[in-house]
Parts: sequence; structure tokens; C-alpha cells
Amino acid sequence: MKERHTDPGFVGRRPRFLPWSAAVVGAGLLWAWGGHRWIQSGLNLVRAGSTQDAGALQEFVTTLAQVLSGVLGFTLSVVAIVVQLSADRFTPKVTELFLREKVNFYLFFFLILANVVSLWSSAALSLYVRVGGVEQQRLGLLIGLNLLLGTASFLMLIPYFRFVFHFLQPASIIHRIEQQVRQAILGSLASRRSGSDSGSKRGYFSRCSLQLRPRHDNVVQQQRCAGIQGAVGIATEQHSPMGECSPAHQRCLSALDEIKSIATSALRQQEGSILLEALDSLKSLWVFYAAHKAQLPPAWFLFTPALRRDPDFASVDKGLLSQIEAEGSWLELKILRQYQALFAEGLNGMRQASTLVAIHSRELGIRALETQQLTVAGWVIKFFNTYLRAVINARDIRSGYNLLKQYRLLAEAALQHRQSALVLQIVGYFRYYSLIAYKAGLFFLSETFGFDLGMLAQSSCALGSETTEAIVQALLRLDQDPESEQQETTLRGIRKTQVRLAAYFLSRGREDWARLIYQDMQHEPLARLQSIHQELLSTAAEFWEFTDRGENFYYLEPALWPYAEQFFSWFQGLTLPADKLIA
Repeated sequence: MKERHTDPGFVGRRPRFLPWSAAVVGAGLLWAWGGHRWIQSGLNLVRAGSTQDAGALQEFVTTLAQVLSGVLGFTLSVVAIVVQLSADRFTPKVTELFLREKVNFYLFFFLILANVVSLWSSAALSLYVRVGGVEQQRLGLLIGLNLLLGTASFLMLIPYFRFVFHFLQPASIIHRIEQQVRQAILGSLASRRSGSDSGSKRGYFSRCSLQLRPRHDNVVQQQRCAGIQGAVGIATEQHSPMGECSPAHQRCLSALDEIKSIATSALRQQEGSILLEALDSLKSLWVFYAAHKAQLPPAWFLFTPALRRDPDFASVDKGLLSQIEAEGSWLELKILRQYQALFAEGLNGMRQASTLVAIHSRELGIRALETQQLTVAGWVIKFFNTYLRAVINARDIRSGYNLLKQYRLLAEAALQHRQSALVLQIVGYFRYYSLIAYKAGLFFLSETFGFDLGMLAQSSCALGSETTEAIVQALLRLDQDPESEQQETTLRGIRKTQVRLAAYFLSRGREDWARLIYQDMQHEPLARLQSIHQELLSTAAEFWEFTDRGENFYYLEPALWPYAEQFFSWFQGLTLPADKLIA
């Protein structure tokens, strides 16, 4: 089970407080509804000291029947109101989940049974004209049964209301919806195991379907795999046809949409704990699915009518759908589409939501790298690019500022896993979107791209990766000739990043890479170089305002000061303090 992030104030104190409050209110309503008459009738019956009076017994049971009817009506009213309020606040799925819960069936069945017993007991007592000795014992059992059912009906209200309010907690609702996806996946696994007669053929079919790509260069292999798919499809149709997976697909799609609905509602109501719970649930489903994906039947990865009608896939190009089907990654795409919708919803609003989406996307991408699922990692990278495009279109610099750090951390994870091709792809995307942001007037965002490329180059150098020089070249192509004061500030920021990187390279003994930066900067005005030099050596380690990154773009570690001085000494005509030069 995954760890849950909960708010102690919301999930800890309220479940204890609300049921007791409901019990107190319910006791007051029941008293006003006739409970006092039942108690009074019982006391009169005890004081009479005899059960020979059938009229007193009938009055007692009649009053009990009225009170139990009030209990049933009160419980139904309260539960219906609370469930409807939760459904309006979070998702209509709450009503379906609540009605499906067996506890509700058992409790209301018991209350109805108690009402029926008391009603028939009252009718039976009204027929008594004379109570004989033989009927006396039976009458006592009947009264005892009514007392037992009436007392149990009252005592069951407190734990039941506790259950109801706990059930309607957002974390509990999300967990129950999440269980639907898990059950659908496990059900498909069970269906495959039941068709063990054709297991080997289906395994070969699965491998061929996952290897087949629409843009594959080997046409012969395409035809071979297509022929195997057709032949094996006939053989396996009895055991694992596409139709068997369609209901499971529908349950998964519905549950994922409901989780997104809860997250969107929480986002609009500024409820961060509920939003985080929904995002954690999507991530948990991703991890659970990744652990069982290899054992799923081939029909699971095909696009059933339920998938083709889903809004997240209905508008997708047929060629792209064929690629998704061949890769068997529709569920990962569905989760990423949920993230995309939440990211866009948080722009220029609750930016924390966009940051949380970026963090979860990065974690899923790293997990894909750890499990060598490079195709899935490639989809995560595509969605990071989609996030960047949304940031630029919405002109939300702050969200882009936080997003880029997560994107850079994903690139660093790719470096650690020796995925140089993915790293170079990300570097190319950084440069492209940096230029788009610069042209859109988002100069600080372009400067942030430069900082993160510099940090990525340092990580590449530290790991001894062959991508370092390519990253440096991309960083050197970020700066543009300034035409305004804001563009001048952006250029200075990128130059500071380049100087910091040159100093780092010199500290690592890589003067050749530092010379690349020097060659790009050698025609800079001396006045600009002089001010950059002074600002780098005077910038404090920590920024004086709180930021999510916790990084100061222009801070240069004291250990790198001598190497920065060495770098600046290469520029002819630049005056530097002699005491900081190194040999």
C-alpha cells in the first residue's frame, strides 16, 4: 500500500467529532419524535408489575413502532442529505459508491426488520381479548424481541454515523475509486490465467504487438507480426477476446475521470490536501499498473470501443492511436492526460497544483527510467513539453519557473541511468522552448532555462557523460542580442550562468570546455563583463525571499572564486583584483 498524505486536522479530529455531534442531534430529534413516549410507556409497564394488561403492552409496542419509524426516517434523511452534499462537492460517483457499500444494506435491512416486527407485534396484541397462561410465555418472548430490536436500533446509530462520515472523507472516496482500477487490472490478470491453454501463443502475440510500430523500417517484420496477430487472434478469441476487456477498460476510464473530477473540484476550492491525495492516487495506480503490466493479456492493450469513445482519446489522430496501441501504453497516457488537465487548470490560479503535477510527472518518469521503460519515459518527456507550451501560452512565469526544475531533475535522472539520447532530446527541447519564451517576452523564463542547462551541464561533467559538450553548446546558443533593458537583464543572467559553469569546468580540470565559453563571450563589452564579475562575487548564498526552488541563480561558491578570476583574466583589458588570481 502506498503512503497517504493526510491533514491531521481534516482527517484526524473531524471523524471523531462529527459522528458524536450527529448522535447528539439525532437523540434530540428522536426524543421529540416520540422517544419520550416509548420510555414513559416502558416505565409505566415496569411500575404496573404485571404483563397481564394486554392494553398496556399494546401501547408500549405501538409507541416503539412509531419511534423505530422515526429512527428509520431520520437516518435516511440525514444520510441522503450528507451523501448528496458530498456528491455535489466532489463527484457524483460518491452516491454510487455509497449505495454499493454492504454496511448500508445491512443497517437499513435491520432497521426495516425492527419496524416490521414492532408493527406486527402491535397488530397481534390488538387481537388479544384474553391472555391465558399458555400465551403468557410467548407474549414475554415477543416483548423481549421488541425490546432487543429497539435497543439495538438506537445503539447502532453511533457507529453507523461514524462509518458514514468516515466513508465520505475525500481520502476514503479517492481510495475506493482507486480500488476499482486495481480490481479491473487484477480481474484481467485472472482472466488470462484462466486461459492457460493458449498462454504461450498469447505471450508471443503480446511480444509481436508491442514490437510492431507504425513507422517501423522493417516492412517484412511488420507483415510477419500482423500475420501472427491475425492467426493467434482466432485461436485466442475464446479465451481473451477484446470484448472481455472492454468492461474493465470502462471501469478504469470511469474511475480515473472521477479522480480527476475530485482533484479539479479541490483545486477550484483551494483544498491542497485533497488535491495531493488525488495526485498520489494517480501515481499509486501508475506504479501498481507498471508492476502487473507484463502479465496482462494482449487484448488489454488493444483499443476497445470504450477506449475509442473516451474524451481523452476520441480526438487523437488515428496514426497516433495506432502507435499507442502498438506500444501498449494507453493507461499511462490516460493518467498523463489527467495530469495535463490539472496542470492547465492550475495556471495563473492555484499554481501549487501545477507544481505538484510537475513533481509527480517527474517521479513517474524516473520510475520508468529505473524499470527501463524508455517508451513510457518518452511519453513523460512529451507531456513536460506540453506543460511548457501551456505555461508560455498562459504567460505564467512562476509555474514555468517551478516546472523547469522538475524537468531538469528528470534529465539528471536520465544522465544517471546513462540514457544519453534522452538527455540530448531534453536539451534540444530546452533550447527550443527558451527561444519561444524569449520571443513571447517571457525573459525571466528564458533566463531560467539557461540556469537549468548550466546545472545539467555540471551534473553531466560530474558523471563523466559524453553529453557535456552538447549541453554547453546549447547553453551558448541561448543568448540573444539585447534590444531592450529587459532583454539586457536576461542576457546578463545567462552570461552569469555561463561564467559559473566555466569556473566549475576549470575546477574539474576541463579548460577545453571553459575555453568554449570564453570564445563565445570574448566580444562582450568590458563594462558588462566587469559588472558581471562584481555581481557574481557579491551575491549571497540564499535569496532573501522564500522560493520553492531554494536556489539563487547568481550565487558562486567561494571555492570557485579563484577559477572565476582565472576565467575573467583571459579577457584583454579587464581589470581584476590581483589577490584572487590563481597560479
